[in-house]
Amino acid sequence: MDNRIGAQLYTLRDFCQNAEDFDKSMKKISEMGYKTIQASAIGPMSGETVKEICDKYGLEVVCTHRPFDRYENNLLEEVAYHKAMDCKIAGLGCMPFEYIENEMTRESLTELIGRMNKVSDELAKHGITFAYHNHAFEFEVYDGKRTFERLIEETTSDTLHFIPDTYWMQVGGVNPADYLKKLAGRVEVCHFKDLRIVNNQQQFAECGTGNIDFGACYRACEEIGVQYIVIEQDLCYDKDPYESVEIGFKGLQRIAAENK
Repeated sequence: MDNRIGAQLYTLRDFCQNAEDFDKSMKKISEMGYKTIQASAIGPMSGETVKEICDKYGLEVVCTHRPFDRYENNLLEEVAYHKAMDCKIAGLGCMPFEYIENEMTRESLTELIGRMNKVSDELAKHGITFAYHNHAFEFEVYDGKRTFERLIEETTSDTLHFIPDTYWMQVGGVNPADYLKKLAGRVEVCHFKDLRIVNNQQQFAECGTGNIDFGACYRACEEIGVQYIVIEQDLCYDKDPYESVEIGFKGLQRIAAENK
């Protein structure tokens, strides 16, 4: 399992904005025991540079998060970027902001799904899988149905997959382990992000230190064939992000060992 535990670099985004800092960060997480990464929120480095540094430390780039407008307007550049890193999953970290800032309607969601299907079909022609990462708002109900249910039902199952996030599923009011099973066959990468309550407020937490039943989530990932479990923490609060990344790695190792 250790080879499949990845670090979502969004957690370390402040330390990955140029090649020199990226090299130092990859060295540190490799020394922690990580073998895979998700390249998100990193600086403007070429795919070749990212691949060279990752190869230096025995790290595999398994996924990205890239802006939707890049996929729509610069698709061939995105294909080249992913291929340079030997990365086969092109992630979308969030739907375009115009759909979030304005009230979602049946018509606007239909429009977005059509745009996403077009991108996923085009990427598939180049051997790359398009994958959508959820937050909590996709679990709002419109016209009697959760937005996420429509995404599952109306996106092209062969070409558009998901990067489910356990924290946001929990915040969205669903059981993460149960909901993962709805996505069987459409998940290669899953985000493990824990949730704790402090002073009656929810906070992000290092994997295995919060309230989410990660044992059940891990078993669900095994059941549906998830290839990589990627640890992410949006905010680390009073901890150094590297410390949080290491705590999360050790926590997930323990959970994996307990649920074999």
